[in-house]
Amino acid sequence: MSAFALLRSRALDAVAAFDLVPGVPERSACEEVVAAEVERFQRELMRGEHPGMGPFVDPAEVVERLLRELHGLGAELDGIVADPEVEEVFGWEGELVVRTADGRSRFVDSPSGAGAVVAAVQRMVNAAGENIDAAHPKVDGVRVSLPDGRQARLSASVPPRIDGCVSFTLRIPKKRNTTLADLVAFGSLSPEAAAFLELLMRVRRTRLLVAGPPGAGKTTLLEALLRAVPAGRRVVCAEEQRELNAPLLNGEYWTTSKVEGLAELMRSARVASPELVVLGELKGTEAWDLLLAGTLGTGVLAAVHAEDAAGAFEALAVCATKAVPATPFAELVARFAAMFDVVVYCDVDDAGGALQRQVTEICTVPPQLSGNAACVALAPVFRRDDIGDVMELRTAGVGGALEKRCNRLLRRYGTDLAGLLKGVEVPW
Repeated sequence: MSAFALLRSRALDAVAAFDLVPGVPERSACEEVVAAEVERFQRELMRGEHPGMGPFVDPAEVVERLLRELHGLGAELDGIVADPEVEEVFGWEGELVVRTADGRSRFVDSPSGAGAVVAAVQRMVNAAGENIDAAHPKVDGVRVSLPDGRQARLSASVPPRIDGCVSFTLRIPKKRNTTLADLVAFGSLSPEAAAFLELLMRVRRTRLLVAGPPGAGKTTLLEALLRAVPAGRRVVCAEEQRELNAPLLNGEYWTTSKVEGLAELMRSARVASPELVVLGELKGTEAWDLLLAGTLGTGVLAAVHAEDAAGAFEALAVCATKAVPATPFAELVARFAAMFDVVVYCDVDDAGGALQRQVTEICTVPPQLSGNAACVALAPVFRRDDIGDVMELRTAGVGGALEKRCNRLLRRYGTDLAGLLKGVEVPW
């Protein structure tokens, strides 16, 4: 054990003996206790009471480092989570790996001690009102607070669930200010596709589903779509963890808590007079409550994990089945297909090392002629054959009530949907 590791253990014991709680506004009291313990330990080192360990060169720096570990996440983790490019941190014992916004992963050159990582994880979990110990050997996606006030999502395991001391994943939501124009600049959308999506956000009662695998940019696209919604429209957003941050003049952001899950938030949203309900990520029974909201004449914007655009409806039905197990699966698929107007599929690839995220399909959902739950027919409006290929316009009309609503709005600007899809600019 190093001198600092031994001192850290003693400092934690000293703070606990004074009944102080690291991580809350008791820094001055903790600082006195820690400084006294460092001074005591430094004298012991100078007297040679700890063979193989020499005195600290800068005891004041040691005090500050200990305080950072007591009140923050530790010297190494504090610096990592402060980096605006870091999206995820993975830890096993004292080894740390970070994943940045461009999808690249790297090992941290100066790993933490396993004990420091355990202590940091326990502080975050305890501050969130949860426990992680031998009797409670895991936490799954608990919302935790970072030193700068941001929220993150933590999953962690300790023995007896795993061998070793601790394993964890810390996901840090990015502050997204992305617009549809930004997605065009990034190469994710063509200008015509972006114009079509902006039109959909301006048309009342549009029901749009964003689908794709994890990490494909679904939340970033949701953020851009929200920023295209007219300012005065009444919007209610529900998320497990706040990731969207588009300014809402007439709207609210709701997040889950121990007393309210996404299903409860959806039920409340239905009676909050929304013109648009936004659900950041569909995972469970809230899919059924979102379906009920969509049948009330409310606009819907939601995201779900799926292998392909058509498979998004099966994913929704799987989620909703948990709420209404007696309802036939095929009926649920059909009801979701009847509710949504448009499906946007996001995909991701890591060829060449860096991640490439692009929208690969924008499809309308025409009336279904078959009741086959395994196959929802979609009509591509824009599509690229593969990531990196050119996004092409496949049709200049979407048909049905959606096209009528689009044209009703576009007539004010002297054009129609066919013109917009072919590149006519609209001065919103």
